[in-house]
Amino acid sequence: MKIYLGDLFHTWTKGGIWTIPLNVGYIASYTIKKFKELDIDCDVKIFKDPKKLLEEIKKNPPDVVGLGFFVWNEKINKFVFDYVKDNFPKILTVGGGPRFTNINANQEGAKEFFLEVNNCDAFVVNQGEKGFFQLMHEFLKKNYNIRKFKKTTIPGSLINNLKLQGKVNIKNCSDQIHIGENIGNLEDLNDIPSPYLSGLLDDFFNDRWMPLLETNRSCPYRCTFCAWGIGTQKLLKFSEERVMAEIQYISERCKKTKTLFIADANFGILERDALFAKKMYEMHKEFGFPYNVAVQWNKTRPDRIFKVAKEFKTIAPVGASMQSLSEDVLASIKRKNLTFEQILELQKNLSEIGISEKSFTELIIGLPNETKETHLMANRKLIDMGFEVNNYNLHLLPGTEMDDKDYRAKYFKKTGFRLHDNSYGIYLGQKVFEAQETVLETSTLSVQDFRYFRFFHFLLQMMWGKKWYYNYLIFLKTSYSINPVDFIDQLADEIRLSENGINKMYKNFMKDYDDAESFESYEDLEKYWSEDKNFLRLKNGDYGKLNMLYTYKIILDLREEFNELLINFSKKIVNKYKISDPDFIDKCEEILRFQNLKFLKINKENKLQNEDIGKFKYNILGWIKNNYLNLEKHNKMETYKFYLTKEQFETIETQLNQNKSKNINSKLRDMSVYTSTNQFFYDVAIN
Repeated sequence: MKIYLGDLFHTWTKGGIWTIPLNVGYIASYTIKKFKELDIDCDVKIFKDPKKLLEEIKKNPPDVVGLGFFVWNEKINKFVFDYVKDNFPKILTVGGGPRFTNINANQEGAKEFFLEVNNCDAFVVNQGEKGFFQLMHEFLKKNYNIRKFKKTTIPGSLINNLKLQGKVNIKNCSDQIHIGENIGNLEDLNDIPSPYLSGLLDDFFNDRWMPLLETNRSCPYRCTFCAWGIGTQKLLKFSEERVMAEIQYISERCKKTKTLFIADANFGILERDALFAKKMYEMHKEFGFPYNVAVQWNKTRPDRIFKVAKEFKTIAPVGASMQSLSEDVLASIKRKNLTFEQILELQKNLSEIGISEKSFTELIIGLPNETKETHLMANRKLIDMGFEVNNYNLHLLPGTEMDDKDYRAKYFKKTGFRLHDNSYGIYLGQKVFEAQETVLETSTLSVQDFRYFRFFHFLLQMMWGKKWYYNYLIFLKTSYSINPVDFIDQLADEIRLSENGINKMYKNFMKDYDDAESFESYEDLEKYWSEDKNFLRLKNGDYGKLNMLYTYKIILDLREEFNELLINFSKKIVNKYKISDPDFIDKCEEILRFQNLKFLKINKENKLQNEDIGKFKYNILGWIKNNYLNLEKHNKMETYKFYLTKEQFETIETQLNQNKSKNINSKLRDMSVYTSTNQFFYDVAIN
């Protein structure tokens, strides 16, 4: 049996976060093993690039094409399945992934999906290893006869027999969609041979693909906005020896990327995770990989988080995702957070062992029962606790409790569609776009509230969370008790009323939000982005996630105008906050100049400037070392050297080279997604 498996990703833009297809690697290695036990030959090929898959199907048609369905590839998957059935109707097409869970794997959910993706013959529900093999075994027993196969009910899968004589039979869907019983998950994850250690994924080390590592499976929590862990009864673990060997194997081979993704829902939930973190840091020191580790942290055991973070040292920022601080909101989404006491103790302990990198947290705007006031309060309180706060818009995922029609009706008054970042392309002459469904109005947040927060979140993320103006904001906070939330709220109003280049930037930002992020339907989105002038923006890398797109518009093109705006606004707030320091504006100007000199400099040829210098009368380095207290003057003017370390230089060069876009804004956006923006700032020392 010849099988092609795809975890497809739109590589057309040459940008985005490219990850090794570990998910279908597991499916492949388990299927090969089980067929080998039956003495049956099984040839499996794995794909990420849609164009390579389409080319291979055309040259060497397989018996089966199986694709993992996620929000960033559903449309390209449909395109591939349509191509297969139009040209090779005897190929069996199989879907899998979190598109279906126990919540929507029923007649209603299956009908909605198969009427849209009508060339998908079957869909494996929940964890795919057992279910996919059962499908393949049944297909083999039916002697590759799709008509006979599609009349069968198979445990663990949904079977689509709607397409009769070239037409979709809508009237008798219940007769033509076969819902297999739940077969549960594997009892022992080690029944799945490692696709890394077996060499199945070796080809992906030859390009920019970033590896994923899964050490355990499932999630004990059931947040209503998330599908992670649905369909599993307990936490399952890969063996400690296997995970250690995979870390070694991956680190020895990763030469074209710097980031490792941990695919666990709650890393740090188990004592042994500290051993894995220690191993990763050892590999970091020996091979330079991983330079960054992206982690979804455990949500209830700060003692274990501390132990793991201690072993990671500097390569994995510590996060405590909160989503909201409102008890009403948390109850409605079935969420439990760490307490403030636990978080403060964790931060204190990390600081004592020299992990000074600020902790990050996440909030979601649009959750049920959240109000403008509670969301602002949450941002203000978390910043006061020392967090870097990332705010996200709520988008609805199929297979989650939140996507249920009754849940929607209760809490959400309006949703819209926006383009999924870097998820589009032209395939066989046809444009294909992926979309997210986002919440635009709730029972407690108006459309205008969402418009307000869109620009507010941008400024807060750029200036505080991503640290581009952190020194300036921390100066206002520690010296004059001006919380960044209150300052940015007022600054946003100032920008709306200004008449300079920053106001033009604001208008363009909001136009992008109104015109390109709030479509009433997917069809409207597709029509808009298909137009030549709009598609040209995508082709040139001139459109992406608005926060990062406009951050780098300011950093690359509007830095002087933004500094001028901040100085003028600083003069206006002197009376409001009763600032009596006669040197206040002088200090603001010097801090902004220092901050700007720390910004990484990259020319149009993507060449890095190694160092720069600047003269300062204020002891800014001493002020930072003293936890931003008491900014005083040097005894004499001092020259500061701004420079890149050798490791920092090599890491940035690797990331610049792995992103093939010619657009520097696009490159920097991708480099900002899962790594600290500290990499974009020079180290500083007195020259």
